[in-house]
Amino acid sequence: MVRGLARRAVVIAQRADPQLRIAKSSIDRRSLLVRTRGAASWQNATVDLRIAPDVRLGRHVRVSFEPWSSNVLHIGAGSTIADNVLIQLKGGVVHIGERVEIRRGVVLNVAGRLELRGDNLVSWNTVVHCSHEVTIDQFAILAEQVTIADSSHYFTEPNEHFWHNVRTGTVSVGYNTWICPKVTLTRNAVVGSHCIVGSNSVVIGEVPDGSMASGVPAQVRPLVLPWPASP
Repeated sequence: MVRGLARRAVVIAQRADPQLRIAKSSIDRRSLLVRTRGAASWQNATVDLRIAPDVRLGRHVRVSFEPWSSNVLHIGAGSTIADNVLIQLKGGVVHIGERVEIRRGVVLNVAGRLELRGDNLVSWNTVVHCSHEVTIDQFAILAEQVTIADSSHYFTEPNEHFWHNVRTGTVSVGYNTWICPKVTLTRNAVVGSHCIVGSNSVVIGEVPDGSMASGVPAQVRPLVLPWPASP
Protein backbone atom coordinates (compact mmCIF):
# COMPACT_ATOMS: atom_id res chain seq x y z
CA MET A 1 0.00 0.00 0.00
CA VAL A 2 2.82 2.40 0.89
CA ARG A 3 4.57 1.62 -2.39
CA GLY A 4 1.36 2.27 -4.29
CA LEU A 5 0.85 5.62 -2.61
CA ALA A 6 4.45 6.59 -3.32
CA ARG A 7 4.10 5.69 -6.99
CA ARG A 8 0.87 7.69 -7.21
CA ALA A 9 2.62 10.67 -5.65
CA VAL A 10 5.40 10.45 -8.26
CA VAL A 11 2.84 10.32 -11.10
CA ILE A 12 1.02 13.37 -9.72
CA ALA A 13 4.30 15.23 -9.35
CA GLN A 14 5.31 14.41 -12.93
CA ARG A 15 2.02 15.73 -14.26
CA ALA A 16 2.42 18.89 -12.25
CA ASP A 17 6.04 19.45 -13.26
CA PRO A 18 6.98 18.76 -16.92
CA GLN A 19 10.66 19.17 -16.06
CA LEU A 20 10.41 16.28 -13.59
CA ARG A 21 8.82 14.12 -16.30
CA ILE A 22 11.63 15.00 -18.72
CA ALA A 23 14.24 14.19 -16.08
CA LYS A 24 12.65 10.82 -15.37
CA SER A 25 12.54 9.97 -19.10
CA SER A 26 16.22 10.83 -19.38
CA ILE A 27 17.10 8.58 -16.43
CA ASP A 28 15.01 5.71 -17.85
CA ARG A 29 16.71 6.06 -21.24
CA ARG A 30 20.20 6.07 -19.77
CA SER A 31 19.33 3.05 -17.64
CA LEU A 32 18.14 1.08 -20.69
CA LEU A 33 21.24 2.04 -22.65
CA VAL A 34 23.51 0.84 -19.86
CA ARG A 35 21.56 -2.37 -19.23
CA THR A 36 21.35 -3.23 -22.92
CA ARG A 37 25.03 -2.70 -23.59
CA GLY A 38 25.84 -4.70 -20.48
CA ALA A 39 23.61 -7.58 -21.60
CA ALA A 40 25.29 -7.57 -25.02
CA SER A 41 28.76 -7.60 -23.49
CA TRP A 42 27.80 -10.46 -21.17
CA GLN A 43 26.83 -12.57 -24.20
CA ASN A 44 29.88 -11.48 -26.25
CA ALA A 45 27.44 -9.84 -28.65
CA THR A 46 27.52 -6.43 -30.30
CA VAL A 47 24.71 -3.90 -30.71
CA ASP A 48 24.34 -0.68 -32.68
CA LEU A 49 22.04 1.01 -30.18
CA ARG A 50 20.25 4.30 -30.81
CA ILE A 51 17.35 5.51 -28.67
CA ALA A 52 15.98 8.98 -29.35
CA PRO A 53 16.21 11.33 -26.36
CA ASP A 54 12.44 11.71 -26.00
CA VAL A 55 11.52 8.01 -26.06
CA ARG A 56 9.26 7.12 -23.12
CA LEU A 57 10.05 3.83 -21.39
CA GLY A 58 7.96 1.75 -19.01
CA ARG A 59 9.14 -0.53 -16.26
CA HIS A 60 10.97 -3.81 -16.87
CA VAL A 61 11.79 -3.19 -20.54
CA ARG A 62 14.36 -5.86 -21.43
CA VAL A 63 16.70 -6.52 -24.34
CA SER A 64 18.36 -9.95 -24.54
CA PHE A 65 21.02 -11.27 -26.92
CA GLU A 66 22.02 -14.49 -28.64
CA PRO A 67 25.68 -15.19 -27.75
CA TRP A 68 28.24 -13.89 -30.25
CA SER A 69 25.61 -12.15 -32.38
CA SER A 70 25.77 -8.75 -34.12
CA ASN A 71 22.63 -6.66 -33.74
CA VAL A 72 20.98 -3.30 -34.43
CA LEU A 73 18.32 -1.60 -32.31
CA HIS A 74 17.10 1.88 -33.26
CA ILE A 75 14.09 3.53 -31.58
CA GLY A 76 12.82 6.75 -33.15
CA ALA A 77 11.70 10.04 -31.70
CA GLY A 78 8.38 10.29 -29.92
CA SER A 79 8.04 6.54 -29.41
CA THR A 80 6.80 4.75 -26.30
CA ILE A 81 7.93 1.34 -25.06
CA ALA A 82 5.61 0.26 -22.24
CA ASP A 83 6.02 -2.07 -19.25
CA ASN A 84 7.35 -5.61 -19.63
CA VAL A 85 8.30 -5.38 -23.29
CA LEU A 86 10.91 -7.97 -24.29
CA ILE A 87 13.16 -7.52 -27.33
CA GLN A 88 15.14 -10.69 -28.11
CA LEU A 89 18.00 -10.01 -30.53
CA LYS A 90 19.51 -13.02 -32.28
CA GLY A 91 21.64 -11.35 -34.90
CA GLY A 92 18.69 -9.15 -35.80
CA VAL A 93 18.03 -5.61 -36.96
CA VAL A 94 15.16 -3.68 -35.36
CA HIS A 95 14.17 -0.27 -36.69
CA ILE A 96 11.34 1.29 -34.69
CA GLY A 97 10.33 4.52 -36.40
CA GLU A 98 9.02 7.78 -35.01
CA ARG A 99 5.89 7.94 -32.85
CA VAL A 100 5.55 4.18 -32.44
CA GLU A 101 3.70 2.93 -29.37
CA ILE A 102 4.58 -0.58 -28.17
CA ARG A 103 2.26 -1.56 -25.36
CA ARG A 104 2.68 -3.77 -22.31
CA GLY A 105 3.77 -7.38 -22.70
CA VAL A 106 4.86 -7.25 -26.36
CA VAL A 107 7.61 -9.69 -27.44
CA LEU A 108 9.84 -8.95 -30.44
CA ASN A 109 11.92 -12.06 -31.27
CA VAL A 110 14.26 -10.96 -34.05
CA ALA A 111 16.95 -12.80 -35.97
CA GLY A 112 16.19 -11.02 -39.26
CA ARG A 113 15.10 -7.48 -40.04
CA LEU A 114 12.05 -5.94 -38.35
CA GLU A 115 10.92 -2.47 -39.41
CA LEU A 116 8.06 -0.38 -38.02
CA ARG A 117 7.98 2.66 -40.28
CA GLY A 118 6.32 5.12 -37.93
CA ASP A 119 3.04 6.14 -36.31
CA ASN A 120 2.36 2.49 -35.50
CA LEU A 121 0.61 0.92 -32.54
CA VAL A 122 1.59 -2.57 -31.36
CA SER A 123 -0.93 -3.49 -28.70
CA TRP A 124 -0.87 -5.64 -25.57
CA ASN A 125 0.77 -9.09 -25.67
CA THR A 126 1.47 -9.12 -29.39
CA VAL A 127 4.32 -11.44 -30.46
CA VAL A 128 6.50 -10.97 -33.55
CA HIS A 129 8.82 -13.80 -34.67
CA CYS A 130 11.14 -12.33 -37.30
CA SER A 131 13.61 -14.80 -38.77
CA HIS A 132 14.08 -13.05 -42.11
CA GLU A 133 12.00 -9.90 -42.72
CA VAL A 134 8.88 -8.31 -41.23
CA THR A 135 7.76 -4.84 -42.35
CA ILE A 136 4.97 -2.80 -40.77
CA ASP A 137 4.22 0.25 -42.90
CA GLN A 138 3.32 3.70 -41.59
CA PHE A 139 0.01 4.10 -39.70
CA ALA A 140 -0.51 0.31 -39.53
CA ILE A 141 -1.85 -1.03 -36.23
CA LEU A 142 -1.43 -4.45 -34.63
CA ALA A 143 -4.17 -4.93 -32.04
CA GLU A 144 -4.10 -7.11 -28.92
CA GLN A 145 -2.51 -10.59 -29.01
CA VAL A 146 -1.57 -10.56 -32.69
CA THR A 147 1.03 -13.14 -33.76
CA ILE A 148 3.36 -12.59 -36.71
CA ALA A 149 5.74 -15.36 -37.80
CA ASP A 150 7.79 -15.16 -41.00
CA SER A 151 9.01 -18.75 -40.57
CA SER A 152 7.40 -22.18 -40.33
CA HIS A 153 8.36 -25.73 -39.41
CA TYR A 154 7.79 -28.86 -41.49
CA PHE A 155 7.98 -32.65 -41.37
CA THR A 156 10.69 -34.74 -43.09
CA GLU A 157 11.20 -38.17 -41.47
CA PRO A 158 8.96 -39.90 -38.90
CA ASN A 159 11.57 -39.70 -36.15
CA GLU A 160 13.07 -36.34 -37.01
CA HIS A 161 11.83 -33.48 -34.86
CA PHE A 162 9.94 -31.01 -37.08
CA TRP A 163 11.09 -28.17 -34.83
CA HIS A 164 14.58 -28.36 -36.34
CA ASN A 165 13.26 -27.89 -39.90
CA VAL A 166 12.60 -24.24 -40.70
CA ARG A 167 11.49 -22.36 -43.77
CA THR A 168 11.75 -18.57 -43.69
CA GLY A 169 9.99 -15.92 -45.72
CA THR A 170 8.63 -12.43 -45.26
CA VAL A 171 5.57 -10.75 -43.76
CA SER A 172 4.40 -7.25 -44.64
CA VAL A 173 1.54 -5.05 -43.45
CA GLY A 174 0.64 -2.09 -45.65
CA TYR A 175 0.00 1.57 -45.08
CA ASN A 176 -2.84 2.54 -42.70
CA THR A 177 -4.00 -1.07 -42.21
CA TRP A 178 -5.76 -2.45 -39.14
CA ILE A 179 -4.84 -5.93 -37.90
CA CYS A 180 -7.57 -6.78 -35.36
CA PRO A 181 -7.09 -8.76 -32.08
CA LYS A 182 -5.78 -12.33 -32.10
CA VAL A 183 -4.93 -12.37 -35.80
CA THR A 184 -2.08 -14.61 -37.02
CA LEU A 185 0.02 -13.57 -40.02
CA THR A 186 2.01 -16.54 -41.32
CA ARG A 187 5.10 -16.89 -43.51
CA ASN A 188 4.81 -14.92 -46.78
CA ALA A 189 1.60 -13.16 -45.73
CA VAL A 190 1.20 -9.87 -47.57
CA VAL A 191 -1.48 -7.49 -46.32
CA GLY A 192 -1.96 -4.41 -48.49
CA SER A 193 -2.77 -0.81 -47.65
CA HIS A 194 -6.10 0.33 -46.18
CA CYS A 195 -7.11 -3.19 -45.18
CA ILE A 196 -8.85 -4.69 -42.16
CA VAL A 197 -8.08 -8.22 -41.00
CA GLY A 198 -10.85 -9.43 -38.69
CA SER A 199 -10.27 -10.83 -35.21
CA ASN A 200 -9.10 -14.46 -34.85
CA SER A 201 -8.25 -14.72 -38.57
CA VAL A 202 -5.22 -16.50 -40.04
CA VAL A 203 -3.65 -14.92 -43.12
CA ILE A 204 -1.65 -17.36 -45.27
CA GLY A 205 -1.34 -15.41 -48.54
CA GLU A 206 -2.05 -12.02 -50.08
CA VAL A 207 -4.69 -9.49 -49.04
CA PRO A 208 -4.96 -6.84 -51.79
CA ASP A 209 -5.16 -3.12 -51.04
CA GLY A 210 -8.54 -1.99 -49.78
CA SER A 211 -9.74 -5.41 -48.64
CA MET A 212 -11.48 -7.00 -45.68
CA ALA A 213 -10.06 -10.40 -44.72
CA SER A 214 -11.54 -12.78 -42.15
CA GLY A 215 -11.66 -16.46 -41.28
CA VAL A 216 -9.31 -19.45 -41.03
CA PRO A 217 -7.77 -19.29 -43.52
CA ALA A 218 -8.77 -15.70 -44.19
CA GLN A 219 -11.10 -15.05 -47.11
CA VAL A 220 -10.90 -11.71 -48.88
CA ARG A 221 -13.57 -9.33 -50.11
CA PRO A 222 -13.46 -5.66 -51.16
CA LEU A 223 -13.71 -3.11 -48.39
CA VAL A 224 -15.94 -0.09 -48.99
CA LEU A 225 -13.72 2.92 -48.30
CA PRO A 226 -15.01 6.46 -47.73
CA TRP A 227 -13.10 8.02 -50.62
CA PRO A 228 -13.21 7.67 -54.40
CA ALA A 229 -11.42 4.70 -55.94
CA SER A 230 -8.26 5.42 -57.94
CA PRO A 231 -8.84 5.60 -61.69
